[in-house]
Amino acid sequence: MRWIELALMSLPVVLAVAWFMGARHASFRGLAVIAGVLAVLGVLLFWMGDERGFTGAYRPARLQNGQVIPSQGN
Repeated sequence: MRWIELALMSLPVVLAVAWFMGARHASFRGLAVIAGVLAVLGVLLFWMGDERGFTGAYRPARLQNGQVIPSQGN
């Protein structure tokens, strides 16, 4: 897994720990830092996921004699 996927999966735990460590009483500057980190994470996820996005016509693989044969794209 890539590090950004691990960061996304651990995000709820990190937010809960930050909440119980005092983020609920944080100053405006602290909340702005948290919002900035979340915004950067979101932009990175979008940027990295955009390159892996599917484009073109969908051509599923087929099963032939018990083996998966990938379809040949045009």
